[in-house]
Amino acid sequence: MFDFAPGIGRLSDRVLGPLARVLHLRLGATPQHVSWAAFVASAAAAVAIALGRLPAGLALMALGQVLDGVDGAIARDFGLVSAAGKRLDDLLDRASEALIFLAFALAGIVSLRLVVCALIAIALLTTISDRSKLDPGVKRFALYFGLWLPYPTLFAVIFGVNLAGYVIGLLIIDCRFQLVMDALGGDLDTVASRAAARATTPP
Repeated sequence: MFDFAPGIGRLSDRVLGPLARVLHLRLGATPQHVSWAAFVASAAAAVAIALGRLPAGLALMALGQVLDGVDGAIARDFGLVSAAGKRLDDLLDRASEALIFLAFALAGIVSLRLVVCALIAIALLTTISDRSKLDPGVKRFALYFGLWLPYPTLFAVIFGVNLAGYVIGLLIIDCRFQLVMDALGGDLDTVASRAAARATTPP
């Protein structure tokens, strides 16, 4: 979850470590079990929000996010990290966000168009985040700021940040690819190579 900021990931593991150990060692919970529990909590949050019970919905959403951190802590602490587990976690994260975001539209808090735009931007970022190692993390967490900012503004921020993250991520991937090609003595007409050529060309 925190590939772009390992320090945050380590802090999260330290905070959630005791709960992770209790769930795994005493209750036998696997990362997949906790991932599904997080999704159930998020689905319950979506129902509460859609029914107009926003404080309860945000509380359930917080529970889901805590559990979402615990599944990763269990996987890392006990050597259970796997590609399949990460795919499941990513899938359930996106499904949780879709349910919660759509609940805001059903409750009439934000427009459906704005919700769809935010979800599309998140989906685009997700397609490259494993390769770019960039994910600003501005998704469900931003919704807690509804205490101070209008929710339409927050959804616009979610859309803008994730779309910007997608564009920047593409540039990061392109630059890394160009560096590999340069090391191999090759050259491709990429954004990175054109930018480098312009930078080295005298005025």
